[in-house]
Amino acid sequence: MKSNITEIKLRVNALLKELERLEASELENKEMFPLSELKPRVTRYVKDNDITIDTFCELAMISKTTLYAAFNSPGSTKRATIEAIISVFGSYRLYVGRVDAN
Repeated sequence: MKSNITEIKLRVNALLKELERLEASELENKEMFPLSELKPRVTRYVKDNDITIDTFCELAMISKTTLYAAFNSPGSTKRATIEAIISVFGSYRLYVGRVDAN
């Protein structure tokens, strides 16, 4: 009986790891993201492209102070600033949608 439980635990752990991998992959491949994910997106972009925050700000043509203000309060950030930040990611566009929409 114990070997069956051990085997089941191993399978469950393997399934959990696979689910975590799929979840991470899904987050990376999302075509859209809420403004609340702005900081993690910028952080990941900087890390993935081996650049500094200063370089990112130069690419977005904004100051570091402006970037950090957008991180702290993305909902209060000017549209032009958000568009400058997301332009560094590539071909993104700013949309407005319902919070409860899927």
